[in-house]
Amino acid sequence: MDSNTSIITSINNVRHLVNNSILMLRDLDTALSKHGFQPLNGNALGTETSKNINQSMVQYQTFFPQYMARPYALTSDILANKVNKIIFTNIQFYHSDYEDLPPALVNSVMLFPEYVEDAKKYVQNWWLKFVVYEDENWEDVKKHGELNENIDEEGFKTIFWCQDLLSIDGQRELLQEAERLVQVFFDK
Repeated sequence: MDSNTSIITSINNVRHLVNNSILMLRDLDTALSKHGFQPLNGNALGTETSKNINQSMVQYQTFFPQYMARPYALTSDILANKVNKIIFTNIQFYHSDYEDLPPALVNSVMLFPEYVEDAKKYVQNWWLKFVVYEDENWEDVKKHGELNENIDEEGFKTIFWCQDLLSIDGQRELLQEAERLVQVFFDK
């Protein structure tokens, strides 16, 4: 394989990884909507902030997204302007603090210390990434679907679990993840 073919293959592999991840999130949107949830950001994917010409490869703002986030709340809670917990999903491709991090699907339920009136403006896309990879130490996080719990200094409680992104084998497993999210949401 010559160098041009190799780089074209690499670029296409990255494009397919991102596209397949977006398709997973669309399927998750559909599954959660059947339980009354809607994405807080509409059709937008939560990613990092804008890019900079002075960035380096190890900064979080590289052109390849570090993560894609999707926060969801019950439609009825959004309409009532009383959101006190959300479902938060994150596909994490890499993190600059962890050189050998495998891409992961992180699912969570986040409970707020009090009701929020405008959850769409309040919830930040980086929250789940911060909890799992920065507030917790990734090496200490339980993986393979085991539950983790984090309570920060402001009283935000996050119950989360992680799956290796490549271990999700088809839509059936993704729908099981959606059902687990709904169950944890209503149990808390």
